[in-house]
Amino acid sequence: MARAGVPPGTEAGQAAPPPAHLSPVNVSRDNLSQDNWSPISVSRDGRVGSYVPLARAAHPWRICALLPGTQDKFWWGASWGLVREAERQGVVIGVYQAGGYDKLDVQKAQLDTCRTLKPDAYIVAAITSDGLDAQVAAIADGGWPLIDLINGMASPYVTAHILGNFRENARFGANYILEHRADWEKAAGRPLKVGWLPGPKGAEWADAMEASALDALRRAGVEVIHGGYGATGMSTQMDLVRALFDRVPDVDVVFGNAVAIQAAANYLRSRHDGGTHLVATYATDGITDLVRDGTIELAVSDSPIVQARIAVDLAVRALEGRPHGVWNVMTVDRLDRARLAGYDLSRIAVPEGERFQLRPLSPLGPSVPPGPLPTGVGGPPPGWGS
Repeated sequence: MARAGVPPGTEAGQAAPPPAHLSPVNVSRDNLSQDNWSPISVSRDGRVGSYVPLARAAHPWRICALLPGTQDKFWWGASWGLVREAERQGVVIGVYQAGGYDKLDVQKAQLDTCRTLKPDAYIVAAITSDGLDAQVAAIADGGWPLIDLINGMASPYVTAHILGNFRENARFGANYILEHRADWEKAAGRPLKVGWLPGPKGAEWADAMEASALDALRRAGVEVIHGGYGATGMSTQMDLVRALFDRVPDVDVVFGNAVAIQAAANYLRSRHDGGTHLVATYATDGITDLVRDGTIELAVSDSPIVQARIAVDLAVRALEGRPHGVWNVMTVDRLDRARLAGYDLSRIAVPEGERFQLRPLSPLGPSVPPGPLPTGVGGPPPGWGS
């Protein structure tokens, strides 16, 4: 079976999609209220091009969206993108969160509850790649579209996927470390020590990032100290950071998930330690603030707000029988202090004062049945093995 979360063209020996162009957009968060978010560079069924959404849905469809949790502000952005795009397209959306990556049973129950509300389509950021397989199959049997958002689902019954390029995220970070290895080793007077904090074990995105990061660093002979797995909540990741430094006080680089890197920044600040390098595998608004002030040297953006907007557009396209890609993969952007100055934060950050967009799905009103699902739904993406 093909593995979820590994985009077309990124298996060993194949080229990854190129990074999206960084246009000189003002980074003021005033931009976040704008709905003109396209075109955006996306790999669609293995071919990179511009994604242009529909102007508006033809019907006020009802969509149920499930996200893993609220602890990681990455998902604040995703929830914001879902709600804003639903409003722009004139569809109704309910947004639920399970409470964290250790709450698969809660997410299963939420999906079952959504089914009783009879939405026209589903958007799911799954806690694990295969934990919802039975429910996904039942939804497909009923003819309802289901969009896999960001995390990766292995089920062949998913209508369409919009994914981050997890391996490329981690590869960008690992390559940055390797680019600076000689200078950092010279400053330390010894071989480099990299502390690695991937995130939750069993989450497809974390597993894919770990495989890519460890492969790149270990092939180059870099010593990697594994900091352990854990949910992307601040308290969990702070515990892992403390344990990492208790075990290896002279770690030179902390590399890993965004919450771990924020935790490491807080921990090192409390120790008045400015000599440890920090590299994040993905970006949130908190991470970009720390990149801007020089605390974090590099983060990788896969535009969670845009991915969520695309998920809504894919759901509407599937319901209305419009053409769409099955395997849609965001190109990723390497954000250091210089590049951040020209980066559009409306891809990442929610507006000031906004929080996670939790909302129930409205009761069922008059609706019309969806048309047949477009051809080509399901199956592995181009370039995947069996």
